[in-house]
Amino acid sequence: MNVRSFVAAALLAPAITLAAPKPSSSQPAPASQSGVPGLELGGFIGYETDDFSGLALRFDAEMPIQQLNPQVKLSVVGSIGYSYLTWDTYGVTAKSNLFKIVPAARFTIPVAPQVDVFGDVGLGLAHASVSVDVPPYGTFSDSSTNLMMRFGVGGWFHVNPKLKLGAMFDLDPIFGDYATSNGGYSKSETFWSILFGAMFQL
Repeated sequence: MNVRSFVAAALLAPAITLAAPKPSSSQPAPASQSGVPGLELGGFIGYETDDFSGLALRFDAEMPIQQLNPQVKLSVVGSIGYSYLTWDTYGVTAKSNLFKIVPAARFTIPVAPQVDVFGDVGLGLAHASVSVDVPPYGTFSDSSTNLMMRFGVGGWFHVNPKLKLGAMFDLDPIFGDYATSNGGYSKSETFWSILFGAMFQL
């Protein structure tokens, strides 16, 4: 190659580089690489107990917020729960309808390609209505709304990218009087529950 040809090639190289098509930076990353999917909705059924015990139902909505690091995902979870609980001792029978509204932070960690574990910390409200049958004096009832907390752990099995099945163990301290005066059940409660269910990603 002579000097003129070399100089011409050197001058044309930047122009060729600038003219070459470049990948668009405005294109979104594939969903599998984003680390933060969309809103998930789910339902759960299980058993709840302390002094009272019985059937527990719960509806959850989970919204991932951000990937804290390559292993830990932070989500916000809103829960609405209902439990029908009973208590029977020495001929005294009590029944309780318990409603819970609990927002919580959830930290999720993958442990296998299709398996995650998570932990929840939340603060919410619990409304309890209680009726107590005390023979031969009759039935007394009352209700109260109290502050509560939630500490939970659980795990997920991902059936497919949209559906996951899970189980969780929750500890729910309810502060104040579970149900107040007038014959109600007057003390704090710390319920624990085990729940099974599924979440679906919208």
